[in-house]
Amino acid sequence: MRFGSPEWIAAVVAALDAHPDLPEALRGLGRDAAIVVEAEPPAWPRTVAAWLEQQGGRIGRWRLLEDEDEVLELEPAYVIRAPYQAVRAVLQGADPVQQALTGSVRVEGDLEALVRRAHYRHLLDEVLAAVPTELP
Repeated sequence: MRFGSPEWIAAVVAALDAHPDLPEALRGLGRDAAIVVEAEPPAWPRTVAAWLEQQGGRIGRWRLLEDEDEVLELEPAYVIRAPYQAVRAVLQGADPVQQALTGSVRVEGDLEALVRRAHYRHLLDEVLAAVPTELP
């Protein structure tokens, strides 16, 4: 599945929701988050954003946003922004916490709460390994 497509996002959400550690990983975090993958032509020609909302320890709703400006309207608890190459590095195994600490991945919201959950990194690794991903 092509990275960033609605099918790919749905598969990632389904894999997250099926993971037994997700409820504990989400406990105490904000209600929702937006993920913004910034354009880096020619590999990633336009900025793409998605929004996710947790409900009861699962991803209850998500949607691909029509425009990055929708992030401002939604006012999510967390906004994670990164250029395509940084996201690609995470998809290929780079440590997302390290990416955030070096500034490659920028986080708006309670970064400390996310860092405290770094031991749940295996959840992200397992989900990304389970979802076939075609990178541009």
